[in-house]
Amino acid sequence: MREPLPREYAPNTDALLLNGKALAQQIRESLKERVAQLQTRGITPCLAVMLVGDDPASHTYVRTKARACESVGIRSLVRHYPATVSQQELEAQIDAWNADPEVHGVLIQHPVPAPLDESALLRRLDPRKDVDGITPRSLGALLTGEEAFGACTPLGIITLLDAYGIPIEGKHAVVVGRSVILGKPMALMLLNRNATVTICHSRTRPLEHYTRQADILVAALGKPEYITGEMIKPGAVVIDAGYNRVEGRTGDVGDVHFESAAKVASAITPVPGGVGPMTVAMLLQNTVLSAERWASDAS
Repeated sequence: MREPLPREYAPNTDALLLNGKALAQQIRESLKERVAQLQTRGITPCLAVMLVGDDPASHTYVRTKARACESVGIRSLVRHYPATVSQQELEAQIDAWNADPEVHGVLIQHPVPAPLDESALLRRLDPRKDVDGITPRSLGALLTGEEAFGACTPLGIITLLDAYGIPIEGKHAVVVGRSVILGKPMALMLLNRNATVTICHSRTRPLEHYTRQADILVAALGKPEYITGEMIKPGAVVIDAGYNRVEGRTGDVGDVHFESAAKVASAITPVPGGVGPMTVAMLLQNTVLSAERWASDAS
């Protein structure tokens, strides 16, 4: 049983801070115990990562995930390929990982540079090892209610809401963003939890008409501090899934203008320390769960 999460509030407001960093740490501690149990059976969970090209952000993300794996006892296996690699070589590597019983999860780091076909790589991945939850088969399973790994960021958001006892059923959730890795699976997960869901995007006009109706507002549009307090319903729960670099600013900022939003919201995620740590925690959790399933099937 987890320790109660801290009840902290945004400065000079009544908005509860949803502390993803603290919850993610609790999850990691529980994963250490599960990994130790697997290791007594001679099994070490393994996450294989495919990194193509020299995008600095991708390299940073991969290093972060590798350190996170190490912190709970997961083996991290990174294969870095130049952007000139052939599609055939990448597909052969995925086939090898699919067939390797010691690899329990596979992550294809986005973006894979053109003219390589990232979609074809995702389609080739065994969904039982799709711990990132973004292959077409995994997303299709989410749509139909079948068992599959959930996409890590929306799964982390749901886990965070549950940890703070924030009800989802019967609420009006508005998701601003429609990406395959965040907006669309987020909407489906909320719908599967009996929320009424509205999806907005860059061409929604006027956006504030919809955001002001949200009991739960998820901002995932990739525009720094775009959602302001004036666009939020009083008492709404605000989830900021954005991470943006702004020239002249220190550190990342979210898609929500935190100061103005916190004055209106009942609860809000900070950036950093909100959604980001939960995304990594869900990747680790899915990898350990995959190893447990493979161990069960083998016994």
